[in-house]
Amino acid sequence: MTRVATADSDYESGEAMQQSDFEQRLISAIQPIRGFFLAQCVEFAMTSGLLDRLSESAEAGVDQPAKDLDLHPERLTGLLRYLEGEGIVTDSEGTPAITAKGREYLAFRPWYELLIGGYGATLRELPEVMADRGRFASRNGTMAGLGSCGMSRHDAVPLVKRMIACLPEAPSALVDLGCGDGTFLLDLCEGGSPGIGVDPTPGSIEIARRAAAERGMSEQVGFVNATAEDYMARVEAEEAGTPCSVTAFSLQEVLEQQGRDATVEVVRTALNHTPGAHLAIVEVDHRPLDPAVTRHGLGNAYYDPYYFLRQTTEQRLETRAFWEQLIEEAGGHIVESVTTTPEVDSTGLELEFLVCGQ
Repeated sequence: MTRVATADSDYESGEAMQQSDFEQRLISAIQPIRGFFLAQCVEFAMTSGLLDRLSESAEAGVDQPAKDLDLHPERLTGLLRYLEGEGIVTDSEGTPAITAKGREYLAFRPWYELLIGGYGATLRELPEVMADRGRFASRNGTMAGLGSCGMSRHDAVPLVKRMIACLPEAPSALVDLGCGDGTFLLDLCEGGSPGIGVDPTPGSIEIARRAAAERGMSEQVGFVNATAEDYMARVEAEEAGTPCSVTAFSLQEVLEQQGRDATVEVVRTALNHTPGAHLAIVEVDHRPLDPAVTRHGLGNAYYDPYYFLRQTTEQRLETRAFWEQLIEEAGGHIVESVTTTPEVDSTGLELEFLVCGQ
């Protein structure tokens, strides 16, 4: 006798099939949650000094590391168990040690400092900022600056050094407008050039001054707590020498916070306050829907969240064509334009212009 399927039997059969792969679908669907928790815990393990401690030496138990790092032993044990489950440490309840995977994470600490330390709380403010174009999400400016400067050692710093080498003569001084924790400028000035770092975040300036002292460069490099536009508005022409100003990812902030005219004025002032002055501009090309970006591994892992964060905070990304037009409007002439080497970043999104007055 042939069985005739009913609506109920079809529903039960479909429900059974759905239940048979439910767990695998669940595991796949909550991977973003796993990544969220992991990123937060890894960033804490870095900034607290835990991963550095584990990478330097292995010692039995957690009592001494907990005391030295000002952490509660039971809480530290719980964190180590979690990190062991993720393959970042071993022997969490015996002699904890960092794994090769953990060391690899440490090698890319600045990306965690920027995106998690700097912008970790930003997304919690989405309900407010997404409804009101006049509101902006907050960020930890000190951590964002720390991460940005650390990342720049791999991309922007080599680019600026290449640009400086193209100058007709060595600059009398390097002026970093938006210097963050000072690492960027200190790296540029290692060859002996004097420098001035400018940043609106007091915490970043404090870190920068300490870093200069630790590197024995306090007399060579000074730091000023001010916005780029305020500093450039009051800068006076030098009696001698030809300085080179640097704006690494800072014009995007002037553009959003003060507008296009103020951004043009910063560029114009940097070029005109001294004959022969140059300006090195580092920015990011805004191509969020370009398949070359959306299908790129670094595009997915870094630039996609970077683009979105700039939509919610007081920073505005623009295209290469926009920056070229703005430079021309400010009376500048692009001497050279480069991007990162493919070994570091093959997206070609990071732009650098060496500009002089026309």
